[in-house]
Amino acid sequence: MEKYFINYHTGAGNLIAEVNDLDEAKRLAEEGIAYTQAQITIETLDGEVITESRWWGVEPDEDSDVLEIIGGGYYQTWSDELANKVY
Repeated sequence: MEKYFINYHTGAGNLIAEVNDLDEAKRLAEEGIAYTQAQITIETLDGEVITESRWWGVEPDEDSDVLEIIGGGYYQTWSDELANKVY
């Protein structure tokens, strides 16, 4: 099992997740998505950012990498997935 810190950058709702892998931590983080207008990071317990989903306060266009649309904006696909994306 691995431990990750899921940080919603709101001062509340953060959690330490003990999961099998990073993908499971992402799924847990996505369950907690809310209209906060703040990025979400998944970090080691030492504070190293492993991946991030940035908030964009606009409607996505057809070229946007969307994780979830919420409240007139969207959360972008996890940064580690974008880094591995083939264009």
